[in-house]
Amino acid sequence: MASTHALDQHAKLRAEIRSLGATLGQTIAALEGQRTLDTVESLRTLAKESRTGAAAASRELAQTIGRLTPAEAFNQAMAFTLYFELVNLAEENFRIRILNERNQRHRTALAAGHVSEPMRESIEAAVIELKHAGVSAQKMQKLVRQLAVELVFTAHPTESKRRTMLEKLATLAGMLRSHSLEEIQHGPEVIRREIVSLWLTDRSRTERPEVTDEARTGLWYFDRTLYRLLPRLHTDLQDALNRHYPGVRAPNRWLSFGSWIGGDRDGNPGVTAEVTAEVLHMNRRMAIRKLADVLYQLAGSLTVSDRRARFTPAIRRMAQECRTSSGQMSRIGQRYPREPYRIILSSLRERLLAQADLNLVDEASATGPKETVEQVRSILAQIESDLLRERAAPLASGLLRDALTCVDVFGLNTARLDLRQHSGPHGRAIAELLQQPGYETLEEVRKQELLTAALAGAAVLPDDKVAALSADTRTVIEPLRLAVRAQRQFGPECLGIYIISMTNEVSDILEVLLLQAYAGVRLPIAPLFETLDDLSRAPTVLAALFTHPAYAAELTRNQRHQHVMLGYSDSNKDCGYLTANWALFRAQDIIMKVCNAQKIRITLFHGRGGSIARGGGPAAKAILAQPVGLKDGGIRVTEQGEVLSTRYHDPDLAHRVLEQMAYGVLLGSNEAQHGSLRVPKRWLTTMEQMSKAALAAYRACVHDDPDFLIFWRQATPIDEISELNFGSRPTYRRKGSMSVGDLRAIPWVFSWMQSRFNFPGWYGLGSGLQAVLARKGGDKQLREMYQRWPFFQTMVDNAQLTLCKADMSIARVYASLVEDEALRDRILTRIIEEYRLTEKTMLAVTGQAHLLENEPVLAKSIKLRNPYVDPLNYLQVEMIKRRRAPRVKKADQEGIRSVLELTVNGIAGGLKNTG
Repeated sequence: MASTHALDQHAKLRAEIRSLGATLGQTIAALEGQRTLDTVESLRTLAKESRTGAAAASRELAQTIGRLTPAEAFNQAMAFTLYFELVNLAEENFRIRILNERNQRHRTALAAGHVSEPMRESIEAAVIELKHAGVSAQKMQKLVRQLAVELVFTAHPTESKRRTMLEKLATLAGMLRSHSLEEIQHGPEVIRREIVSLWLTDRSRTERPEVTDEARTGLWYFDRTLYRLLPRLHTDLQDALNRHYPGVRAPNRWLSFGSWIGGDRDGNPGVTAEVTAEVLHMNRRMAIRKLADVLYQLAGSLTVSDRRARFTPAIRRMAQECRTSSGQMSRIGQRYPREPYRIILSSLRERLLAQADLNLVDEASATGPKETVEQVRSILAQIESDLLRERAAPLASGLLRDALTCVDVFGLNTARLDLRQHSGPHGRAIAELLQQPGYETLEEVRKQELLTAALAGAAVLPDDKVAALSADTRTVIEPLRLAVRAQRQFGPECLGIYIISMTNEVSDILEVLLLQAYAGVRLPIAPLFETLDDLSRAPTVLAALFTHPAYAAELTRNQRHQHVMLGYSDSNKDCGYLTANWALFRAQDIIMKVCNAQKIRITLFHGRGGSIARGGGPAAKAILAQPVGLKDGGIRVTEQGEVLSTRYHDPDLAHRVLEQMAYGVLLGSNEAQHGSLRVPKRWLTTMEQMSKAALAAYRACVHDDPDFLIFWRQATPIDEISELNFGSRPTYRRKGSMSVGDLRAIPWVFSWMQSRFNFPGWYGLGSGLQAVLARKGGDKQLREMYQRWPFFQTMVDNAQLTLCKADMSIARVYASLVEDEALRDRILTRIIEEYRLTEKTMLAVTGQAHLLENEPVLAKSIKLRNPYVDPLNYLQVEMIKRRRAPRVKKADQEGIRSVLELTVNGIAGGLKNTG
């Protein structure tokens, strides 16, 4: 019966997609003419024929596109891009309907007193699994008390959607959800109107976005989704505990948010101290206004009269103080004289709103007391306590509980803003501050001696001394001086931690400690280990740091709690997919042993991205594949550009993502604390062997071949991406640099994804697997590892998806852009050989007949999408050719650029991946 229902649902999805496609076709014909629509159909047909191996169709596809003017090419790119936007909306709505149906069936069964299995990978599923595993109520209480998940939003240098588009797509998604399939098939006017609007709206930005623009986009997700979603998630956890562990209480704040947008200076000159101050103000204004909305609703709900209920002296006193206040509150007190809760909440709301528009400069001179998050929570908690004493106890749940959750999770600052900077500028600033011109070239021991001595007598630098410093050094220290004002005026919770990119030695951390002492601030410091060498040396560096006398006070100040960040992006770019995954696994294991030996609590901060090459993939599986870092119950994870726009634009989808995250952390924490995490030695030995072979293959291709960078620059749209207005951050860390070392990992992955090589997500894996398969019994051992080791299984399965989205036939089309034929053939042949080896060895390990055999729905989705992605790839290649031609007509330049940017959007939407 369930199977029949699922087939019926899929049939409805296909029908909805057909209807939306038909409406789009009618829109194209009406706005651009039948000839444009005929060309769209011709390109789609040729792409399908080309997929069958018809070389003539491939040639005709390229020739047809080659004859298009930039304006005609733009319409074709728009057609396929908008088609994918509509398909993605339909698929999202399909997923949401399925989720809601399952949740509703579960709730209905529970309400009727029946036993019901919760949704897989939900919060309640985690609680039930823990109960079945024999976790006692006492252990469960400890587990949830330690639970701390922090998601850190970051700006994406290649995020392809404007905020305008996010709004429009969200509006259309709501319309599709409110109409039946039959209504959609008849193309209601409201849906047709939105599709017309989407067709006529620019996808491209007129100029590169500023950091504050990115901050507004980040806050859009809080405004639209997260503020109303978080109370629901907290209720989910407590309800599950009430059902299965009566008496166990969930913490007030187990899920929270951080942000890098406006605080991440690594390679981004646009992030100045002034910009950071503005973003902090934006975060605060959002938090206060959202809380004010909640308080308004709550005040209208808690209309309890002092004629109908008794109030504690504290509540009566608070209400009286509000009645005698001036202005608006006096009027509220006169209008509702018998409703103490309403008076108190309305007064609190007015006081908060008076602070909402005060920035750091304004707040310094503002008169009157400022509300702190502790004071706000205290007022709400007193009301809750008062309600629980009387007949009005049921009113203590619902809106009041939601208000308390919002205060606990978002405070008065929405998200804690982290500060990040590369270790290089720190070293150069210290050289000037210590008047040691050769500081950066000193041995590590000597650096530590100088820093230790300076820390012993460090004092806050006066303003005149800071003003006399070089511009580069002021750029390093001014954000820390700003942090002093921010914490004093916005509260300590407005800022998070300080991250050091490319941490190599203990001195990198001591430098920041000294810089903070000169600024007069103390933010928790998190070293970021990224390259293969840094990940290998991270445990040694941390062991030395934890025993260094100059760092002892810092550990004490933070209650012996340390953040350590692991970089998934640069590690992959440095050493390839398999070796990076293995280096990250080993680093976590040894880091935890170092911290345990020093009795230090640790929160691992995972710098994951959206793509598989940058640590992406299903959240729960990723966490459960490497649970060792969850021993203390906390985890931090970056959530970046395209991840935000696919996960957090809709409350139901966001709920699913976050409950899966909580599921993984709960089970992973228990495994780390009470399970058996020991991996058989023979598996570890095998992984080492695979890693060495994979690294050798990767380095031979990427680092040792002097022509590889030429191939990459010419066979992918990296130069074109660098020129587009996607993000505020430059593509390279250093201005004028063109090296892989200085290239940011996100555009590296993005350029390979666009050109369908997907190189960073699999290259070297085949060579690694083959090194084991070639030995006696190697196939049996790899199959055993795949079946029994979550880490290995997840690594292989994620690569399967990347390999399926790759397409060597399309990659060949991009390779045709390489000018040197011999260079092109040599490197392309090497890539294709490794691709075939990876596919062959992966099938041997998984026992499948073809890739994604065990994920037929996903495999079919990729197959169905390909004929619609291919024309966009061909259009992109044609525009790259025209852009790179020796003489480009000035009149065509902007048109070519617009088509290129649109194809980037379309390919990303079609593949559901950017960088």
